[in-house]
Amino acid sequence: MWRGCAIRLALCILAIGCAQAAPVACPAHISEAGVEHVLFNASLFDGPPEKMGDLIPDNAGTVARWRLEYIDSYLVCRYQGTEKTVTYHVTKTHVCEAGKKPFQAYCK
Repeated sequence: MWRGCAIRLALCILAIGCAQAAPVACPAHISEAGVEHVLFNASLFDGPPEKMGDLIPDNAGTVARWRLEYIDSYLVCRYQGTEKTVTYHVTKTHVCEAGKKPFQAYCK
């Protein structure tokens, strides 16, 4: 009896651990044709970015903050001097932030 309870408890703990997503962060810079471009802006979208569901952040001083609940979010990282972006499908996170100096954007 105890063994069965222990196994069920272990499986529950494992399932909870798997539900936690690792933090996601925009790279500080990207290279394109040998030129480095610095991260300068980021946006969060409810759904794929091509559907244009750009979310408005809560501003906390120099940091933009998005609190996430029940949305299918995408973090789009933008770089100076290029149209190239880096996009992350953000799942199982609670908050995303962008700002500070040097500029950074992440979800955790």
